[in-house]
Amino acid sequence: MMFTRSACARTLMASTVIVVGWTSTASADCLRRVYNRSAAVLVASQDGGPAFVVKPGRFATVRLSQPGHVDLTAYCAPLGRLGQSVAGGREAAKIHLEYEAVLDRCYMKFGDGFFQPDLGPGFVGTKDTAPFTVNNPNQGDIVLGPFNAECTGQN
Repeated sequence: MMFTRSACARTLMASTVIVVGWTSTASADCLRRVYNRSAAVLVASQDGGPAFVVKPGRFATVRLSQPGHVDLTAYCAPLGRLGQSVAGGREAAKIHLEYEAVLDRCYMKFGDGFFQPDLGPGFVGTKDTAPFTVNNPNQGDIVLGPFNAECTGQN
């Protein structure tokens, strides 16, 4: 009799775990990167939160856990007396990107949806995002690549 109760208890516990797993909300938790491969200083903000700075040649990691947006602005980086970047440059590029984060899918939404029926959202867009590249090298990544901004040492 003890064996039967123990087996029933294990089965009940396993069923409870499965049901709780099915009823939990669908959300993502993806770590993605914002790369700065330009000479400009990149300032970013996620979902209206505090801004963070990505210096030239560096990257920052962001967590995408629910649908939201990222605002990015590249500033010309004036140089100080010792050749280091200092604050106070003028705006060189700016973009507002919406992103999707559901289950195991995290990607930047862009374009007008023209190719969406064929390839799905977030793959090919007709909206120009230059000098930013989105969803590359991974879905959800953002890269500020080298670009020809009219930045001089006096900006």
